[in-house]
Amino acid sequence: MQDEFYMARALKLAQRGRFTTHPNPNVGCVIVNNGDIVGEGYHHRAGEPHAEVHALRMAGAKAKGATAYVTLEPCSHHGRTPPCCDALIAAGVARVVAAMQDPNPQVAGRGLYRLQQAGIAVSHGLMMSEAEALNKGFLKRMRTGFPYLQLKLGASVDGR
Repeated sequence: MQDEFYMARALKLAQRGRFTTHPNPNVGCVIVNNGDIVGEGYHHRAGEPHAEVHALRMAGAKAKGATAYVTLEPCSHHGRTPPCCDALIAAGVARVVAAMQDPNPQVAGRGLYRLQQAGIAVSHGLMMSEAEALNKGFLKRMRTGFPYLQLKLGASVDGR
């Protein structure tokens, strides 16, 4: 029950970046230690620090031994920012709960694998449908190479 509460908070945070993160996904992160939220963050803009980094900065030393709730698997590759899984490992997080795996071929399970190899307990799939709904465009582009399109059509009753 507690896991759902914290993941719901991470999803709420992720919504804050809905119109500013493209082409990156919307991601939220909540760091919890002994039942207290010690850090939280979301991805603001492409090229800027990811949600996990914002949350870890807020948590500081309290991240050691904590649980991180993230709406998407932490990245494991060097892009415009360093890998989030490395930041979580360096902070000493004990457990990571991800809503879903990252479909990006550069990540695709590697982030969770690296966390496991570092001795961090990992689980994924919690509130996955909510996380997928939040990132429809990103998921469509990663899985098919095509954009997600939404069409709105207006017409009068008489068709004019």
